[in-house]
Amino acid sequence: MALEYTRSEVKDRAREWRGACNVTLPSFTTDFSKLNPEGIAHDVRLAASQRFWGTLVAGESGTNSVDEYIEFIEIAADAAPEGFRIVTHLSFDTLEETQRVAQASADIGVEAALLSYPPSFRPSSGSEIAEWTRTVSETSDLALILFAVMTWGFKPLHPAGFPMDAIEEMAKLDTAAALKTEIGGGAMTAAFHEVHRRVGDLVVVENPMESQVPGLYDHYGMSWIGTSAYESFGARVPQWFDLLQDGKWDEAMDIFWSYHSAREAKGAFHHSFAGAGLIHRVGWKYLSWLNGYNGGLLRMPTMRLDPGQMKSLRNGLAASGYDLPDSDADFYVGRNPA
Repeated sequence: MALEYTRSEVKDRAREWRGACNVTLPSFTTDFSKLNPEGIAHDVRLAASQRFWGTLVAGESGTNSVDEYIEFIEIAADAAPEGFRIVTHLSFDTLEETQRVAQASADIGVEAALLSYPPSFRPSSGSEIAEWTRTVSETSDLALILFAVMTWGFKPLHPAGFPMDAIEEMAKLDTAAALKTEIGGGAMTAAFHEVHRRVGDLVVVENPMESQVPGLYDHYGMSWIGTSAYESFGARVPQWFDLLQDGKWDEAMDIFWSYHSAREAKGAFHHSFAGAGLIHRVGWKYLSWLNGYNGGLLRMPTMRLDPGQMKSLRNGLAASGYDLPDSDADFYVGRNPA
């Protein structure tokens, strides 16, 4: 299946994106020897039923080869109902692997890809970052979600964490559809404003942190967010985000605040591994399982989820009125064991 758009249509198409893009983590067989298609399909279909715009098929989560990750994309794309978008994750060890998955994603016909930079990529200037990104862009006509985040280690090139000159050059690329920005640290709002001022006419600029969205939507018209594990809070993020865009502010904010205990619990969990340079994907898996998703562990090596962490996350959701499984025992094998 080919892309549903041409290279020249990427930017206009992205302006029509509306909603929240969640995350689908891989599910594996109980012996971890291969992917579990039923578990993956379950998660994709549930996300669609909860009115997410689409889902990121997450890398960095236990798939052990490029071939297996491409298989993961194919399973998710086959399971996606009509109108539900698949976003792939270009996070690999080399530029060549990134290009290979970008082309495979285009051949499968996904909506877009989230761009990452390998740990081995150590640029000495913003122009090197822009050129690396240009090389990926020239691989295919696939829409790219550019990603400016402190994780890449580019802070020596700019105090905000990502060189502004590179962002400007990257946004001009034909296939640059959106910019996911999480730079700035304590000056995140200022960084968002500067980035939006510089490139808001070239790409969709968004901050994926759901706790920041209402103000950014109200001031900047930010009508698409992603990618993030919004499924940690069940269907509530797409519920209030849709209401905001329908002009029903009070109703939207009632839902927004309804799960603040769960939001605080997840925030405290994230702070517990700050500085690791990793996301606790097993913790995300557990939160999604509490909300009806497949669950199951990821392949090693991965961060371990201990009972105390599980209790804190569960308590946050319970205080927010979620209907939760009585026991955590079934999380470890998932809802669709194979």
